[in-house]
Amino acid sequence: MNRREVLNGLGGLAALGLYGTGTASSTAAEVSGAEDSTAQWPFRGPVAINQWAKILADGFPAPVPGYVFEGNRLESGVPLGGLGTGYFTLDGNGKIGYSTIFNQMVPPDHLSAEWLYVLSGTKNVPLSTTQITYWGHYPVVDLNARLDELPLSLGIRAFTPFIVGDAAASNTPVALFDLEVRNHSGQPLALELHLRFPTAGHNFKGEKPADLVVRGTGVVAQDEAAGEYSLPVDLPANGSRRVQFAVGWYAPVWRDSGGEPRYNRYMQRFRSAEEAADFGLRNREALLLRVLAWQSAIYSSGMPDWLCDALVQGFYSMPKNSAWIARTRKDDWWGENGWFTHSESHTGCPIVETMVCRMHGHFALLFFFPELEETTLNAFRYYQISSGEIPFSFGAPTSMREPRYLCQHPLNSGEYAQMVYQYYLRTGDQAVIKKFYGSTKHAIRYQYTLDDDDCGLVHDHSHALPGESWPANQFYDIWPWHGTSSYVAGTWLATLTAGAALAKAAGDSRFAAECAARLSKAQGAFENNLWTGSYYRLWNDRLTDKVNDVSLANQLMSVWCTRVAGLEDALPAAHIHAALDTIEQLNMSATAYGMINGVTPDGKRYIAGGSHAKNIFFGEILCAAMTFLYQGRRDTGLEVGRRLYNAVAIKNPSPWNQRCLIDGETGMPVWGTDYYSDLAIWAFPMALAGQSVGEFARGGLVKAMITAANG
Repeated sequence: MNRREVLNGLGGLAALGLYGTGTASSTAAEVSGAEDSTAQWPFRGPVAINQWAKILADGFPAPVPGYVFEGNRLESGVPLGGLGTGYFTLDGNGKIGYSTIFNQMVPPDHLSAEWLYVLSGTKNVPLSTTQITYWGHYPVVDLNARLDELPLSLGIRAFTPFIVGDAAASNTPVALFDLEVRNHSGQPLALELHLRFPTAGHNFKGEKPADLVVRGTGVVAQDEAAGEYSLPVDLPANGSRRVQFAVGWYAPVWRDSGGEPRYNRYMQRFRSAEEAADFGLRNREALLLRVLAWQSAIYSSGMPDWLCDALVQGFYSMPKNSAWIARTRKDDWWGENGWFTHSESHTGCPIVETMVCRMHGHFALLFFFPELEETTLNAFRYYQISSGEIPFSFGAPTSMREPRYLCQHPLNSGEYAQMVYQYYLRTGDQAVIKKFYGSTKHAIRYQYTLDDDDCGLVHDHSHALPGESWPANQFYDIWPWHGTSSYVAGTWLATLTAGAALAKAAGDSRFAAECAARLSKAQGAFENNLWTGSYYRLWNDRLTDKVNDVSLANQLMSVWCTRVAGLEDALPAAHIHAALDTIEQLNMSATAYGMINGVTPDGKRYIAGGSHAKNIFFGEILCAAMTFLYQGRRDTGLEVGRRLYNAVAIKNPSPWNQRCLIDGETGMPVWGTDYYSDLAIWAFPMALAGQSVGEFARGGLVKAMITAANG
């Protein structure tokens, strides 16, 4: 291997002195807009507030689409953190909101703490008392603050080095700050910026201590143990000064909820908070350029404004919900890349790598950090049991060694098989076949045992007691279905389709034929049991002779799964289009916020099915919208996506706290915070382009972003 190959393998970070691991139009807001004509750096002109607009900001060659908030409207702020580093949020009210930088993942520390005071004479003004204009574009915060008590204004840019295609850079425990302090008086001003950041409460004995430091030219430690620093600034009359500093943290060891000590991956790159801060300061300009470069690739893509914003913001879930542990012991079964996991939601439903949520949300990892996707798939392979069953999760709330079985099991093993095939498409590497094919084949055959009557379909297996709703044992886990359902059985059709394709890639003609034969039988049963004449009913239980004719918005999950994998639809084209007509007529017409999950044949929300039936699952409805896109119904698919995103990010102003379930009548949150499933947004541009995983990752937007960030 030559030097160029080595540098490419280090993900572009070798030049910075750190080793790596590999590789529209705008719509009106729900609130009235305004314009801040006084906005200055990091903006480069007037800024429209509380409405979609084109934003001209430092580092971007042209205006980009986005939504600038009046700060006090925001429910939460951008998390400053990367892959498995922990984070703290810089909220719209000017405070530090939540923090996990010292491994307090579940629940995160809710600090609501002042971090910046402006001291001048007898005045001591906290940032939270100012008027804040806030634009977040993860991992960057750009804000302006106007002080009423002093003739001053502030421009602040804070970011963390989350860089697509470079897992090492994205695993740096640092936040970098750039402040412009502006004097609007005719007199010089001498002032002091007082900084206060959270400090560690504890750490394990015998290990390197948890720590936080602030470093930068002119920064003076007042009480480092308490996280307090000062930065003197002399301002000329009607002039300004810029100051920069880095906040580095270091908490290498934590104990998961199963009692097992874990070592954060970044401890193999840095030895202290100071080292992380110094690295960030030395490379600040290069790191920022790389972040803005991948964002510019999205903004200049020609996609609708809301979708560009949704893609940029969507990554926020990764710092909020991820853990990346190192291999430090001889008996660790994972490899040198460590083990990366994403929780269903550290803040709302802490379960490590819920398979059915991963089915929606894994695309960002698959596309941009495939070497980490491999570590997660390898863990599911490791925890596979002798029956072939793949676990539902690795543990809860943070345990990584307590896998759970017989929970949503009609879906888990088949979805694992589909994700292995997607990973093979992403990498094009036969080594994937060699490593994962055996476990995939075993997982598919496990699902044969879930066919109660030898009809060829996987059946629903609700474990809920009569009259109760949980556990329903599929994604809609408090809405029991019976017999065969269009969702579970449809996902099985996609699994058999992917299984046959993977078997062909492995040269296993016998298993390919086995999957094809079972698929043919299953397709016949699916049509006989579920087709109503205009759509696929929710479920049919032949053992009790009962049916449920509710129209599920994502009844064509089979089609989404096969199209994502570049495979032929497992359902007849005429039935797909008739079902789409019905879904648009029933499920989409029943709400202004996307599509209702379950609607009766007469067009009413299915109240009897409970909250999961009558409301809107963001991730599920995104899949349904993408099915419209894949079937050439671009306008409908885009409109559903736009409505969904405006509900979760704008109507309820929380782009960095996106909900799982939203109310079908009001569009407001019902359940779930910071949800894994919402990362399904990263499959949306792939569907918009009519591409599969391999095409999109190796020749589409993903390649453009990685090239921009690492070129």
